[in-house]
Amino acid sequence: MSGGMGETLDKIVSDYNASQDKVHVTVEFQGNYYDMAAKLQTAVTSGETPHIAQLEMGRTKMFADYGILQDMTDLAKEAGLDAGMFYEGLMDCCDYGEGLYALPFNRSTPMFYYNKDMFTEVGLDPEDPPETWEELRSYAQQLSIPNERWGYEMPIDAWFYEAFIMQSDGRILNEDETDIGFNNETGTAPLELWKTMIQEGSMKAPPGKEYNSYEAARSDFAAGITGMIVTSSGDLGTLTSSCDFEIGTCFLPKNTRFGVPTGGANVVMLAGHDEDAAATMDFLKYLTSPDVAAYWSTQTGYVPSSPAAAETETYQTFINENDNARTALEQMEYTDIPRPINEDYPQIHSEIMMTEIQRCIEEPDYTPEQAVQAISDQTKALLA
Repeated sequence: MSGGMGETLDKIVSDYNASQDKVHVTVEFQGNYYDMAAKLQTAVTSGETPHIAQLEMGRTKMFADYGILQDMTDLAKEAGLDAGMFYEGLMDCCDYGEGLYALPFNRSTPMFYYNKDMFTEVGLDPEDPPETWEELRSYAQQLSIPNERWGYEMPIDAWFYEAFIMQSDGRILNEDETDIGFNNETGTAPLELWKTMIQEGSMKAPPGKEYNSYEAARSDFAAGITGMIVTSSGDLGTLTSSCDFEIGTCFLPKNTRFGVPTGGANVVMLAGHDEDAAATMDFLKYLTSPDVAAYWSTQTGYVPSSPAAAETETYQTFINENDNARTALEQMEYTDIPRPINEDYPQIHSEIMMTEIQRCIEEPDYTPEQAVQAISDQTKALLA
């Protein structure tokens, strides 16, 4: 967490440290999720692990299976932390039947942002954003100016690809987890849509990979180069402060249904710190408490981690005054198709899927069918 998010996290930790005199927590910035995972592996090798880490949610099972994470089931009970208080849609990667290995913290969904002023400029109703893929393409065409402005922009990222698969009621892995579950039209249709929109000049694919492309999309949106973008709900605070026009938010447009994956990071306790386990849990209980979770959400745009956090006066006042923030919370209803809880999925997601969908977009002759088949072939080999 850097920038304003880092400052908010620093304040939460500072408030905790000032609230009691038995435990002191030190915060150290370690880069983005990819950096964090790599540094955590290095720390394990050197035997110098932190007590707590913010770990991208898809990597929880992988690190737990390696024995790196502490099962917090008994520690949570002893501390009076009720793991059942969190949203069920956020807990599938925290407690998947083998123990409590994480607690939800900065969790998010993809979210759709649009420039209301630009909508008005071209005659679109700023209170009527696109609801379907067909409307998305139509609106993007109306907002675009050849070689000057693009109606729509989205990083070519596996997380957003998951969302488009879910919008056709597709599954990421098949039932017995031996192959992908989208080696059909649910997998090819999103790529077909994106390639068509890019070719006609109504969609821009930002340069860069991983979070560099997110930053490029946010910058283009703030500069008025694009009229609609998809990025994280956790970007709401950043975009609100950087854009000098009125922003609107809405659900990601649907195909046959609405659907989004959850993302972001959980907080995990590292194994091997038994002497400090109670102290560590005391801080985690504070960090994930309804009041603190609500404050974190109001400052950043991440979704509240529990109904209790969403119902606090702090959060209710916030969404009543900031209607754009309500979208992320209401979109949680459509997180019912879970991302895979599989130790190999981080590699499938960040290496196989990411590489193939980017190749499909970058190479005109590489078809969606070829890309999806390549994802399937590599996934089957890895899972076998």
